Amino acid sequence: MVIMGLLLVQLLAALILLIILFFLSRFTTNQLFHFLRRIFKSDKTVFGIITLIFFPGTVIHELAHFFAAIVLFLPVKDLKVFPEWKDNYLKLGHVLYEKKDVVRGFLVGIAPVFVGLFVFWAIFAWQLFPNQNFMLNIIIVYLIFAVSSTMFSSKQDLVDLASIPPILIFLWGFIYVFNIKVGEILAKAGITELIISFLSQINFYLLLSIAIHVAIIIMLKFFSKLK
Repeated sequence: MVIMGLLLVQLLAALILLIILFFLSRFTTNQLFHFLRRIFKSDKTVFGIITLIFFPGTVIHELAHFFAAIVLFLPVKDLKVFPEWKDNYLKLGHVLYEKKDVVRGFLVGIAPVFVGLFVFWAIFAWQLFPNQNFMLNIIIVYLIFAVSSTMFSSKQDLVDLASIPPILIFLWGFIYVFNIKVGEILAKAGITELIISFLSQINFYLLLSIAIHVAIIIMLKFFSKLK
């Protein structure tokens, strides 16, 4: 029971941190746009700089959609990871695939979130951050910022992400009604502690992502007042 309680706490914490990160990343991008616009005046120039800043995250985001579609046997019609300027609007990238059912469309839609979390876990697993190499620390912090800023980048992704809470509620109701002993099943499989460890590592990097965004917002506010 204690282990299951820890698992639920870590899972709830991850969901809350993801929600906070979603709103914070939107606010950071907005603040960055307005800050750069005061300097360069031209929207096209500003969009170009922002595209360059978020480019690694955009590549990861679109490739996540692409590979998820491939794995789920959904034909991919077009893939673009490089930005396009069209009709005074900058499109960072897109994956056009054939949607055959709601479930697979949902899984492809939320793939960038899970790939972003996997990137965070990989940073932990390979012990890339923190380390004694100052420049590598800077690069990793930048990568965390870019990935966390583009995990939920399109409107359709947000529609798909909004489906998660109802699905979780449905699953909880199903487990409750049929009295499925999830804790015992996980304990017998010997993966409960592994899941808790994974979630705790992910939550650390979600917290770090939030801290990076807050720091950037503070710096942008500070430099805006100096201008």
